[in-house]
Amino acid sequence: MVFRPCEPYIAFRWLIKGKGQTVLLFAGIAVGVAIQFFLSSLIGGLQLSLIERTVGSAPHVYILPSDSIPTSFLSESGQAIDFRKVPAIEGLEIIAWDQYLDYLKRIPEVRAASPVAGGQAFIERGSISVSVTAKGLLPQEGAKIYNFERNLKAGNINLVGDASIIGWSLAEKLQLSVNDRFFIRNNKGTGDFFTVAGIIDLGSVQANNIVFLSLDRARSFLSLNGITSIEIKVQDVFKSEELAKMLGKEFSRVKFESWQARNQELLTALRSQSGSSGIIQFFVIFSISLGIASVLGIAAVQKSRQLGILKAMGVDNRGAARIFLIQGISLGLGGSVLGIGLGYAMGTVFLKFFGTGAFGLQLRVFNLITPAILAVLGSALASLIPARRASKLSPIEVIRYG
Repeated sequence: MVFRPCEPYIAFRWLIKGKGQTVLLFAGIAVGVAIQFFLSSLIGGLQLSLIERTVGSAPHVYILPSDSIPTSFLSESGQAIDFRKVPAIEGLEIIAWDQYLDYLKRIPEVRAASPVAGGQAFIERGSISVSVTAKGLLPQEGAKIYNFERNLKAGNINLVGDASIIGWSLAEKLQLSVNDRFFIRNNKGTGDFFTVAGIIDLGSVQANNIVFLSLDRARSFLSLNGITSIEIKVQDVFKSEELAKMLGKEFSRVKFESWQARNQELLTALRSQSGSSGIIQFFVIFSISLGIASVLGIAAVQKSRQLGILKAMGVDNRGAARIFLIQGISLGLGGSVLGIGLGYAMGTVFLKFFGTGAFGLQLRVFNLITPAILAVLGSALASLIPARRASKLSPIEVIRYG
């Protein structure tokens, strides 16, 4: 589309002459874009915070003993089936866990993977007995999965011998400090003493009701021949389900669960939140477009005589239509720039006076560009109505009848 030099000049001149209407249109578009930017950035930041609190310091994929029924180790031809394809039951433990761990180490998407020996236990301190989760893992891999260094509140993260790392709320409940010893009993009735090496905060009371041990010490304490699971942390948390399905096709002796499968209610709530935000943003843009269409439509009626004179001077139908199209696009662009700044200011003020500090704004390029593009498109489409009217004006009738 080629604009003649006079068309932008006329379009901007009419906008400046009707400055009251122009200011109102700019303000309406700016507020609409600000609301879109504010909602998308704030909800995006809230969702990221919820996901981070849910799985940021937790495994993303779990390998668990399978409930499948064992079949023959031989194929129909009589040859042995590869270990990855044998649907043999593992019971309550995974015995041959080394082969799975070696396979996981070759997958680039896997950040960390640790065998886990876990079970229910009871910490006895004085007359108090508290049920906890005892979990043994490889110290280096477990530190990556549970972010020990970031979440450490006191002590250290060295799981050696009888050393243990306990949750923050558990330490407060039992009045345990670093270097304190405590007695813990397993679900079979036997128990042992351990020392508090470190105290960590995993973000919730339920998550903090845990005692971490070294893998070998936990297997001995829980009387396990193998392990109870393998916990995996991946590079991209949203690809956990994809990885779990891929591993499920490779191995049939165990089952795989992603964090998404364990948090269906959370994901449903996040999808509903995103859907409601999208509906609100759509109606905001729709209302802005109606406002622009009505104001420019009135302007087209008010400028009928001028348009008739311009057409009589040689401006064709497309040129008359482009005048209003230029106005619509200019209003959309100018209002979008103001709106993004206003939306960022709204978000900053909201977080300062009403936020808890647990989440922030998600300042992505998508959140910046999308409201602006929608506003420009909405403004351009809205300007098509007066543009169509202007293109159909007959200069003779307009000049004769006014």
